[in-house]
Amino acid sequence: MLPCCRIAVLEVRQFPPDHASEIAIPPAAVNRRGAQLRVNPDAYAGAAGTVVAMTPPARMEAGHWRERPTKAHRPPQESAEREVVVQAAKDAGDSRTKARRIQVAAPALPDFEAALPLLREIWNSGELTNGRTVAAFERKVAELMPGREVVAVNNCTAGLMLALRALNVHGEVLVPSFTFMASAHAIVWSGCRPVFVDCDPETLNVNVEDLQRKITKHTGAIIAVYVSGNPPALDVLEKIAREHSLKLILDAAHGLGSSFQGRPAGSFGDAEVFSLSPTKTITSCEGGLVSLREAESARRLRSGRNYGNPGNYDCEFIGLNARMSELHALVGLQSLPHLQRNVEERRRLVRLYTGALAKLRGVRLQRVEEGNLSSYKDFSLRIVEREFGASRDEVRRVLERSGIETRTYFDPPVHRMAAYRPWAPTRSGDLAATEVVAQQILNLPLYVGLREDDIARIVSIIEAVGTRTPVRV
Repeated sequence: MLPCCRIAVLEVRQFPPDHASEIAIPPAAVNRRGAQLRVNPDAYAGAAGTVVAMTPPARMEAGHWRERPTKAHRPPQESAEREVVVQAAKDAGDSRTKARRIQVAAPALPDFEAALPLLREIWNSGELTNGRTVAAFERKVAELMPGREVVAVNNCTAGLMLALRALNVHGEVLVPSFTFMASAHAIVWSGCRPVFVDCDPETLNVNVEDLQRKITKHTGAIIAVYVSGNPPALDVLEKIAREHSLKLILDAAHGLGSSFQGRPAGSFGDAEVFSLSPTKTITSCEGGLVSLREAESARRLRSGRNYGNPGNYDCEFIGLNARMSELHALVGLQSLPHLQRNVEERRRLVRLYTGALAKLRGVRLQRVEEGNLSSYKDFSLRIVEREFGASRDEVRRVLERSGIETRTYFDPPVHRMAAYRPWAPTRSGDLAATEVVAQQILNLPLYVGLREDDIARIVSIIEAVGTRTPVRV
């Protein structure tokens, strides 16, 4: 291994996004200029002439440098005790060697060549919307959800908005704050008032006890969420909805392929709404599906996706243009046979993650209740700083520097977003669990095609951060 000198970066401009902001480089790539050093782009490919403030070379240990940051060069928001080394070195054929970047998600696409004849058929027909492919896609999905009506829409958010309209919901709608913003957007767009409910820190789903406490005479509906694909307490939620004569809508954006006590997602509530965007278990590139209990609700939703026009050009309510195109439906139809395989592969990868991470103190994995199956749209965990020895943000920074993309769904929670200040709770501690979970949550890469050695690498970096061990890439 070539000898390296350690540099600590204060400010980075035009640095490649997949490259570490703290990096060990060969001494040949560095020129000494007084108290500072400047990266020489001719000697070190990719630096693009970036000017950085650096410390002079320190003592080398085992092929890389370790040093404790001082006030003069401590990177912003970094722990003073943190010692992390992301190492790069030249090899015989390249200007530098670096580990493969791992993205947080990737689409599971159907075979293009297999879809091409059908795509050509649609193209030549001129029937690009409101056609046979959308209807066929709806029928095939409905086979997975016996006794339900299925309506395809252009995205999940529009599906939620139209479900509220089709079910004639008014007044307050109970919704977890620990959810994607679209859950609440649909409520406000529909002229209703969101009332935020706390989450269960173990399952990450809605806290049903808090939900029951917040039901009033003004409550018109409940929206519960499959967080990361994990089914909420659907039996309890259906019982609460019946007892209080409330509509129950499930934001199942993450839920296609999940099941609750042997029953598939799409079989519960008055409506369940799924997403088919590229990060989901199957995709139509963009799109959504709504599963409805009642035929009349499905009729209204079909009218709603076409501006509220039932076919006679006399709109029965204010709808949207939320039609799914024939081309998107074709991608969905070709993807659907792979749903079970995709979900099983995600579960296999999660088992690998779980087996490796379960031994780490301070790492909390999302709990899926016995008898339920998650689609694992995301792999979600919590970093409990006082036990783990580092914060969630520290872990995320080191993973990013190591070329590993992550997310923090859902931080900030919806009630903390600027747009939702008018509806935020005024009582201190009203959403206590949500506040804590949002600061701890971390979503690791998960998709069909993620390699076992990728998972091993990710876990080893997380473990190294917690034990304050140098990270080598």
